[in-house]
Amino acid sequence: MANEKIIIVEDEELVAQDIKLILEDLGYHVPAITPSGEEALLKIEEYCPDSVLMDIMLEGEMDGIETAQKISERYDIPVVYLTAYSNKEILQRAKKTEPYGYILKPFKERDLQINIEMALYKHEARKSRLQLIQQKAINKYLEKSLNEKETLMREIHHRVNNNLQIIISLLSLQSKYFEDERVHDFFKDYVNQLKSMSMIHERVYQSDDLSSIDFNHYLVGLASQLSSSYKKDPNINITINSDDVFLNVETAIPCGLIINEILSNSLKHAFLDLSEIEKGEILIELRSDKRGRYALFISDNGVGIPSDVEFPCKGSFGFRMVNTLIKQLGGSVDFDGTEGTSFKINFEELRYTERVKLDYKDDN
Repeated sequence: MANEKIIIVEDEELVAQDIKLILEDLGYHVPAITPSGEEALLKIEEYCPDSVLMDIMLEGEMDGIETAQKISERYDIPVVYLTAYSNKEILQRAKKTEPYGYILKPFKERDLQINIEMALYKHEARKSRLQLIQQKAINKYLEKSLNEKETLMREIHHRVNNNLQIIISLLSLQSKYFEDERVHDFFKDYVNQLKSMSMIHERVYQSDDLSSIDFNHYLVGLASQLSSSYKKDPNINITINSDDVFLNVETAIPCGLIINEILSNSLKHAFLDLSEIEKGEILIELRSDKRGRYALFISDNGVGIPSDVEFPCKGSFGFRMVNTLIKQLGGSVDFDGTEGTSFKINFEELRYTERVKLDYKDDN
């Protein structure tokens, strides 16, 4: 027993005081005794009791049944009738208020104790059932909302991927109208950049987890696609060493573009003359410290870069783009182009931020 509060509504003062003593002996707290229904409603508002012990014949304009009905309409408090009346008409009216007990006077203390305990227990059990039902309904609604959101997100990634494929196809077709190899290379580079993004959306669409993609598998697919696009020499070996890294889309796209650009440069320019080395080697490593920090290392053992070229400013557009994307990732880069080329890039996983903020202003 947790010292529950019980208000007594009884117009006979002696009877009310007797009931109060019995309840207090049982461990209950009686904050108020009131002889009328009107005053009972005020006391309930003031003390928020756990139960109300209600006589039927009261002072004032409302009897106990009318008072119990108003309590039922306004509050979630169990009412137990304690009355000398048991005729059919009274019982029919009382039943409509759905009381938690009905005790006839004269009463036995044991009957009072049992009815009060049962009323409090039934009320608590009813509240628990209602909470469980409400929680199940909320969970069902949330599950439905999540499923709808997931379906929508998959559709978005699917449509983005389809649109990228259309652009890729248009660029590929357009490139066939030019005979200049430099123009062909220009189109090929842009097509490969679009493909690097398209692969991310495709993998998200196919993944069970829409929040991230397996970047290790993505690297293998990207290296294979670029090797085919630039017709990689069999004597050039691409090695990929990666931890189990899962990146969100916000991070995966710029990271994929960086790797696409550096790997493309190595395949196009690093091994123009393989006679000077036994075998061409390109290494891609991606490591994670499990705290959202990543280290990306890309190197080749090719010819390096010309002496008049510096990363990032005194170089190609690709170098400047790589530097911009690294800054977008909040990262840093160490570049060495003396013996082959090597990029060591440290970055953090980006977190989604709301891009559009709606500002509602009251014109009045």
